[in-house]
Amino acid sequence: MNIRRSFFVCGIATVALTLTGCSRYFEVDTNDILLDKDYLKESNELYSGYMGVASKMQAIADQTVFLSDLRTDLLEPTANAPQDLWDLYNFKEKLGNSFANPRPYYDLIVNANAYLSKIIAYRKSNPTAIEEAHYAALISGTIRFKVWTYLTLGKLYGQVAYFDDPELNLDKIGEIPVIGFDELIPKLITLMENGEDGVNGLYEANWGNILYPGIPANQQDLVWNMICPSPAPLRMELYLWNKEYQRVVDIGIPFISDGGGKRYKVSNEDWNGEWIQAFTRDPITRTRVLINMVPYDFERNQTNRLIRFFSNEEPSVYYLKPTEVAMQRYESQLRYDGHTLGDRYRGVDFTYYFQNGEWVIRKFSRDRESASEIYKNNVHISIYRDSDVHFFVIEALNNLGKFGPAEALFNDGVELYRSRNGDNLEAPFDDPTINSHFAINMGIRRRVSLAPVYPQGLSKDDLDTEEKKRAYMKALDKLVAEETLMESAGEAKAYFALMRIAKRWNDPAILADIVSAKYPDGQKQQVRGHLMNEQNWFVKYPLK
Repeated sequence: MNIRRSFFVCGIATVALTLTGCSRYFEVDTNDILLDKDYLKESNELYSGYMGVASKMQAIADQTVFLSDLRTDLLEPTANAPQDLWDLYNFKEKLGNSFANPRPYYDLIVNANAYLSKIIAYRKSNPTAIEEAHYAALISGTIRFKVWTYLTLGKLYGQVAYFDDPELNLDKIGEIPVIGFDELIPKLITLMENGEDGVNGLYEANWGNILYPGIPANQQDLVWNMICPSPAPLRMELYLWNKEYQRVVDIGIPFISDGGGKRYKVSNEDWNGEWIQAFTRDPITRTRVLINMVPYDFERNQTNRLIRFFSNEEPSVYYLKPTEVAMQRYESQLRYDGHTLGDRYRGVDFTYYFQNGEWVIRKFSRDRESASEIYKNNVHISIYRDSDVHFFVIEALNNLGKFGPAEALFNDGVELYRSRNGDNLEAPFDDPTINSHFAINMGIRRRVSLAPVYPQGLSKDDLDTEEKKRAYMKALDKLVAEETLMESAGEAKAYFALMRIAKRWNDPAILADIVSAKYPDGQKQQVRGHLMNEQNWFVKYPLK
């Protein structure tokens, strides 16, 4: 057994996933391992340092959910909730708010910068100590952790302290000039495309083969391949924010096609209630839906706060609950049969349900819900999944004026689009190979047995002026935003879709009308007026 294999299979019990009982998820003290100037004394520590950066995702994943989904119309605090959550709900966060503090995000960035600097220096001093492919995987993965974290910071706070200095510590971040979100996006695209030391953020590796060389794939722990944000969905999101819609399609269609595989298709294999198992079952068994996620393991005291805050079953604290307006949106949906109302496979009993006399978010706790079992749920938090990349492509196709293909992915699938339109197909679904790959696609809505929806009062067959075309485009964008609120509830996705679409059309009412609707009558107009100013969409917290 070579040194690297020995290190990972038996010696790196503090950073690897469970394999033959000798390793664990992310059990590292990264404050020590990553900031120690001598931590790269041996090549093996290159790998543990990378896992240390990855471990920081556990600290920010649920914070991102709380910050973003409390800003949509999905959640409101309960009587149990601490003042910090009420302040966020009322747009009154202040210094000391434990949820609003961006420090955990910058903690990851500080460690990523330090790691990149040290691994590059180590490689120059020891050019043969690490295989080229492994070096590229470590650099590229760290870049993507950094890019995703900065993108998330920008979406939440509207501005960031951007720095690459590997010597900078957390206490100095408040001294760095900030840049706005619009300036941040091109920087992140450049970092993804150009990278560091000749390695960009596009390199993907099979981590099972790196961590467990010589071990058959069916004996590897393939969760490692899902932990780092993948290049394709991350680039799609960046280009979508940058309004480079053709780039989104050019990246997204081959990614979803997956060479004809079954992954990411929004297919009948996850029809009706099957799709939601992606949040409660072993992620490796749900790779048709999940692309990237943050793992946790309750047996090793690695948990997030989703169930604890959402459930009212002891020992949970029940801080956050679904709102009436969010539940009503599910209940008002028309099913595919054309006459029954109610989102049967995303609404009641799936995203939320009535428990112990209260409405609760159920999406993450459906497998174990009794008082004796609920705390045993290993709730992973999705970074990217099938519907995310579909929504990215749908938005892009819509804003390219390709309404038919956009609605195919949105409503009832590519195969029905092909059969209805015969020889009048639009790109990208005018390609027989692509269409064969997408033959199992059901569309976002038909996968959960909902009827198609289209812009009201407008027809694709009557868009004879640019004004009509733009009106249709905007109306379809708004449908996408509302659909994301249902499909992606509790996943830290919907608020950012609302922001992006409202910003695209320079119409803050798109966001303000939806969010303000959950507030009491005496507060609705005040909140709406507040959100009509784009600067008030973001969490306000001083960098000190």
